Amino acid sequence: MRRRQALREDRTEALCEPRHELRAAAYRAAAAARALAALVDAEEARGEGEMEDRHWRPERAAALYTRAARTLAEAAEDVLAAAVRVDRTAGDSWTAVGRALDVSADTAVRRHRSAADAPPVGPVEPNGSN
Repeated sequence: MRRRQALREDRTEALCEPRHELRAAAYRAAAAARALAALVDAEEARGEGEMEDRHWRPERAAALYTRAARTLAEAAEDVLAAAVRVDRTAGDSWTAVGRALDVSADTAVRRHRSAADAPPVGPVEPNGSN
């Protein structure tokens, strides 16, 4: 019973940092989504009447929406990577992670295995073999 409790406490402690990283990544993604929505809102607030002229082009930076959407997509990738780290730290298998991503376990491993999750590399023998 004590061993099971100790294992549970160890796992809970091990999850603290990855959960913090996941939360921070989610807030960054939410901020990027709000920024993109604010760009759209601001441009619409300029008035629909101005859009009647077919040659009118608003004064704004080139590819403004595309850059904002790319920032959001990168933030979403960070959230996904952090979520995989939390689930793996919690003990979920690559099969379970793959199912959640709708890919095979091997594909999930290839896409999301981090250096921390990789198996340890043993010392190199003098002849160069492991």
